[in-house]
Amino acid sequence: MAVHVTTELDGLQPILAMLNGLGQPRRLAQGLANIGGLIENQTKDRITEGGPSPDGEAWAPWSESYAATRKKGQTLLVATGAYRDSYAWDLTGDALRVGSNMVQAAILNFGGTDNMAPGPAAIPARQHLGLSDANVVEIEDAMGDWIEGLTA
Repeated sequence: MAVHVTTELDGLQPILAMLNGLGQPRRLAQGLANIGGLIENQTKDRITEGGPSPDGEAWAPWSESYAATRKKGQTLLVATGAYRDSYAWDLTGDALRVGSNMVQAAILNFGGTDNMAPGPAAIPARQHLGLSDANVVEIEDAMGDWIEGLTA
């Protein structure tokens, strides 16, 4: 079973237009690969730091009972690092995907409810996949510099 969530990267439209304007599929692929690497790293940083979500909302803390089971140094979504490290980007044609292949990724990002099977799965949303305004600026700056380097 796979879950797919698609997001249009509205904030990146000017950069994507510039990439398409280069008229070279190889350059478009290189640019999208650069963007994929940046988004992957931004997502991993957000997971490591324990939030906030891309829109700036602080993540809900652990419940007291769950916090009692955690070891020193663990953060909200990092126990061993395996979940964080599962995030990767993939480019197929002109479709860039950034995500995790772990089954718990959707519930950790979007949250769950008491009535979810096999339940209860009342986990608060801790959105980590997405772009903050600062993420968009970082991508715009990096890609602007990269495109300038191509045309110089």
